Amino acid sequence: MLSDLILKMAEGILELQLGDGSCPAGHNGPYFDPETPVRNSGHWLMIFAKCYELTGNDKFKDKVRELVEYLYSEDARPNGYSFYHRNKQDKDKCNGLIGQAWTFEALVEATRILGNNKYALLAEEVFFQHPFNAKQCLWSRLEIDGHVLSIDATFNHQLWFAACASCIKGKRNAEIRGRVKRFMDCLPQNLTILENGLVYHPIEWLLEEQFAYNPTPIAKLRRRIGSILQTLRIVPRHKEASFREQSKKDIYKKELYRSVGYHSFNMYAFAILKTQASSHPFWGSEPFKKAVDYMLTVEYRHNLTNNKYGYPYNPSGFEVPYSLSILKDLNEKKLIEISQWWISEQFKMCYNEKTGMMDRNTEDALTHTARIYELTRLPIDYLRNISIRV
Repeated sequence: MLSDLILKMAEGILELQLGDGSCPAGHNGPYFDPETPVRNSGHWLMIFAKCYELTGNDKFKDKVRELVEYLYSEDARPNGYSFYHRNKQDKDKCNGLIGQAWTFEALVEATRILGNNKYALLAEEVFFQHPFNAKQCLWSRLEIDGHVLSIDATFNHQLWFAACASCIKGKRNAEIRGRVKRFMDCLPQNLTILENGLVYHPIEWLLEEQFAYNPTPIAKLRRRIGSILQTLRIVPRHKEASFREQSKKDIYKKELYRSVGYHSFNMYAFAILKTQASSHPFWGSEPFKKAVDYMLTVEYRHNLTNNKYGYPYNPSGFEVPYSLSILKDLNEKKLIEISQWWISEQFKMCYNEKTGMMDRNTEDALTHTARIYELTRLPIDYLRNISIRV
């Protein structure tokens, strides 16, 4: 049973837990960004919380308490602003909005399990430290030293931040919901869903804006070559523009590939958000229905096969079942059948029975193993009824 496998993996990580109560850090999969223990500690907190629900064993509840106290500590939030998620030169230490979202969901779960509202209040405090642009309906990143950075241009970061914040039950819940509603009202301008239903990875208008004012190194090189050739009158001026157009096409192709690997990650966050804002008209929109149905297509399964952002990083096999359970009206038999296929595929691809970890066909075994937490939102009955073939 799936529940037994989760318990087995949780027992295994207990031996790796660090002295300060945290769990070992990875490096964010194919991005190779050295991370602090904050991310994986939040993920394992949610796994231990589910193990406590499955067994009633207080040792798992104690682990939830240890981990949340680490997240509450100065090590995790050294300057009283955003949570410290990564340490890579030339990149923010907060890991954009997505790092904060991962910690929010862990604090929310700890509040539920332990009944101590101080954790929810911490999440709420950090949420309101992030400036919200009411016109563009997007949040800016907040560095760990309190410095306000630019708007996060990755759509899934904005979405996860909104979804996890919507679950916070603090003193200012109504204000949080107001901002989340505004975010959802503006989805038509900030979310791009392609004709086949695939969610496009960047926020398209921000990508265009950034490309215009801060082109990539390749675009800069092409622009420079074009300018030199035009100056030497080797090519006409319109050829210089073609270099720019080709650069945009290259970026679009790259982001299209990334979009496939992140589709279920987006849909999972949409599912979280729907549990908190089920009456919003966005859920009935035709583009969004296409995005949900795309998860059921042969095309999607095929395109995931060799996508490094899919099974080896974003565990699509864990994300699709929960997404469909909330976003698609399927009967229980059909949902369990689909879920069993996806979850089995994920474990067959990455699980190692000898080590008890998700360390096969992945760049980052520690993070990938921690991402079994994405199964914890499935109902306990499903976890106990789904049998896994690995």
